[in-house]
Amino acid sequence: MFAVTAARIDADDPLAGLDLGERPDPSPPEGWATVTVKAASLNHHDVWTLRGVGISADRLPVILGCDAAGVDEDGNEVVVHAVVGDPSMAGGDETLDPTRSLLSERYDGTFAERVTVPRRNLVPKPAALSFEEAACLPTAYLTAFRMLFGRSGLEPGSTVLVQGAGGGVATALILLGRAAGYRVWATSRGGGRSRAAGVTSKRSGSVLAMAATAAWSRSRGSGSWLSARWAAAPASAAASGACQGRPSPDEPCHSSSATCS
Repeated sequence: MFAVTAARIDADDPLAGLDLGERPDPSPPEGWATVTVKAASLNHHDVWTLRGVGISADRLPVILGCDAAGVDEDGNEVVVHAVVGDPSMAGGDETLDPTRSLLSERYDGTFAERVTVPRRNLVPKPAALSFEEAACLPTAYLTAFRMLFGRSGLEPGSTVLVQGAGGGVATALILLGRAAGYRVWATSRGGGRSRAAGVTSKRSGSVLAMAATAAWSRSRGSGSWLSARWAAAPASAAASGACQGRPSPDEPCHSSSATCS
């Protein structure tokens, strides 16, 4: 199968480490599924891998890509949840599993014609979303979902400040925040991005919120707490930063995920 592989580490010229070509077809172990990839999205995580951040040379070559949408062996349209962890750890919250990893860290990623993942990582693709739209959900949208609904303590009617309106996590925060009834403020270096953020479709945000809830329930156990939380709506104010992906505080700040065009 054709795949995009990180074959070498080059901190100064990351694209020099790319290999494009044929790789062996994946062979899924018991409990895993093979997905025929219809669309995959680019994250800054892929660039960090090529630069050697969070991975060592002895783990190469590895197929890049955290996120994808496609069709499983039974013909179901699915979104691939990017986190591979032990669901029995930390009371059922795999995000607290110290051995968890993203696709392309320990296991081959999604920049290929086919990818294998644990069957529990497959989430039904919402019919309202294209494969390209759905492929942008897992890393950026689950990061934003956890920030807004798992960590912030905000209720509908609260004000959220999103830094860097053009990034993937920032885009997700704007869409999900608007769908949840928050008042969303966004900053950007470019006026065009800020204006684009201001006309984001509320319908799209609602669809993405439902999809993110479904994906989160796979790693968290249940998403039913979200609707209960939205039932009460005292006003409050808080600020959420959406800038992710820095290997150290001295490095430039980048979004953790590219926005889907």
